[in-house]
Amino acid sequence: MGFFKSLFNKKQPATRTLTKPQDLQLDDIFTFGDSFALPQAMRKQQLQVVDINTIEFKHEHYPQMVAQGSGAQLVYLSFPDNPRKLVKFSLLLTRNEVEKLFDLDDFSEIFEAPGSARLKPLTSQHEYADMVAQEYIQQDFMTTGYKHQEDYRTKTPPQYNEEKHGREFEFYSLAGDEGKRFIDIFIFENGDTDIYLSFLRPANEIAELWIKGE
Repeated sequence: MGFFKSLFNKKQPATRTLTKPQDLQLDDIFTFGDSFALPQAMRKQQLQVVDINTIEFKHEHYPQMVAQGSGAQLVYLSFPDNPRKLVKFSLLLTRNEVEKLFDLDDFSEIFEAPGSARLKPLTSQHEYADMVAQEYIQQDFMTTGYKHQEDYRTKTPPQYNEEKHGREFEFYSLAGDEGKRFIDIFIFENGDTDIYLSFLRPANEIAELWIKGE
């Protein structure tokens, strides 16, 4: 009897639920809605989370999820603090795309002290036009941060004085359309530079969520 009693009293593993994009984990799948506020790279696309990083600043850290659909285009979801709890959706720009969108002489002013660049796009005829503001005003200049190739949502990332502090970067950002659209630039210690076109949107732009394997 003792064997059967212990068998039937054995605790069942907790069932995981997934109701909001902030809880996505590696290999989970989600689908964007058909909102015309989304660029074609996102609208009605089904994507899978292929990587989860952590972006750390002095007073804040948040996850950056990397997702991919059937093509090569990567879509980035991040969750920085903001009053309306909006999600930041981002696309990584190539140098050619930056040249199409902005005058490079104007763009170079972003990296000149005191960091007060103003930037207007060269054209509204672009595949990412729905993400582009009419004008950007610089917000961040040489802000130090770290990118961790690990998910720190449930624990504290290594502190600045520890060896495993992630990849250090200088952060530059510009905001437009009342703080809803952004250019986010990360310059790493080895010179690698990531330039993101980003915008804040409600979490319900993601219409469906699936747990991996279900």
